[in-house]
Amino acid sequence: MEKALELNKPLATAYYMKEDLRRLWSQSDKKAAYHFLIDWIWRAGTSGIDMLFRFARTLATHMDGILAYYDYPACLSGQVG
Repeated sequence: MEKALELNKPLATAYYMKEDLRRLWSQSDKKAAYHFLIDWIWRAGTSGIDMLFRFARTLATHMDGILAYYDYPACLSGQVG
C-alpha cells in the first residue's frame, strides 16, 4: 500500500497544483494575482515533477498576457456590450 501511495504522489501533486491554479482568476486584483502566480510557479518549479516544471516555465513566459485579464476582466467574461 505504501509503495502504491508513493507511486501516486506525483499524480496527486499535479492534480492539487492544477486545482490550486484555478484560484488565479479569483484574486482580488492584478497585484494579488501576480503574487499568487509567482508563488504557484515557484512551487511547481520546485515540485520535482518535470511536467509541472515545464508548465511553470510556460506560465512564466506568458505572465504578462495572463495578468492582462485583470486590466479588462469584463472583456473576457462576455460582459461588455
